[in-house]
Amino acid sequence: MSQIEIVQAKTVPPIFQGAILCSIQQASAMIGRGTQAIYDLIGAGKIRAVKSDGRTLVVVQSLHEYAATLPPAQIKSPVRRQPQRLRMTA
Repeated sequence: MSQIEIVQAKTVPPIFQGAILCSIQQASAMIGRGTQAIYDLIGAGKIRAVKSDGRTLVVVQSLHEYAATLPPAQIKSPVRRQPQRLRMTA
């Protein structure tokens, strides 16, 4: 019988209401994107970040500003098809 290795997921600490700065991981969780996307957004100047003792911290307000600039989602309604047994055979 083989051993099953259990890997614990790294949990992201919650962001306190009124926070000014947050970590890259917290910013990632806030907007639902990966950490690489956060670095890309910082590099593109779409969100702001600062350095503190070697850590990169994201300005929370810039995340709100970024989210406000995103276009609304346009989702088509699903196509309703008849069940296979009710379709005419060709």
